[in-house]
Amino acid sequence: MNSDDEIQQRLKAWRNTGAATAGTRGWTNDRLWIWRLSGLVLGLVIALAVAVLTLTPMPVVGPSFSGIDKVYHFLAFAALIFPLIVTDSRRWTWAVPLAAAFGGAIELIQPSVGRSAEWLDFGADLSGILAGAALAEILHDRLRARMLDAEPPEPAPPAPSADPVALEAMRAELMAELRAVLREELSQGARDAAVRIQGQTGADALPKPDP
Repeated sequence: MNSDDEIQQRLKAWRNTGAATAGTRGWTNDRLWIWRLSGLVLGLVIALAVAVLTLTPMPVVGPSFSGIDKVYHFLAFAALIFPLIVTDSRRWTWAVPLAAAFGGAIELIQPSVGRSAEWLDFGADLSGILAGAALAEILHDRLRARMLDAEPPEPAPPAPSADPVALEAMRAELMAELRAVLREELSQGARDAAVRIQGQTGADALPKPDP
């Protein structure tokens, strides 16, 4: 294998390494975007279900355990906040206040639909929100790594081929080899031209036959 073929193979390997790295990064970004969007969609679906269940007139039923509705409120709002935070922990700043306002609005609207508004229900809502958000924060990194097939939270050392310093050194080495090949080609072309010129000069110097 000559030097030109070797240089071409090394350049191809270098390009493939960069393309593979970019492709992996793009795939990871797409999966992360879908993961975060799924949390928003699931949170919206649960919010609609909670609104329907809490703002429709309650049918007349038999006696029930005292305080069981508080457990329902707690579980409903924990389930509401959990997917929002577990898919993106940065949503704390707006998701928790919005969920609390949602719970308060439900309690204010309930008397107009034949339901009773209670401070204890609102307290159960807040407790569920805080508990669901705390659990989501604890499980955020673990579930994200599992769902995205990503590495553990500790950053893994980069592969040697993806090291910027190594890539720069490889590029400099390839450029030096390319310059050496170009110099060799130019020198060979100059030698060939000198031989041709010398041959033509020698041919002109020979005596021409008489006509």
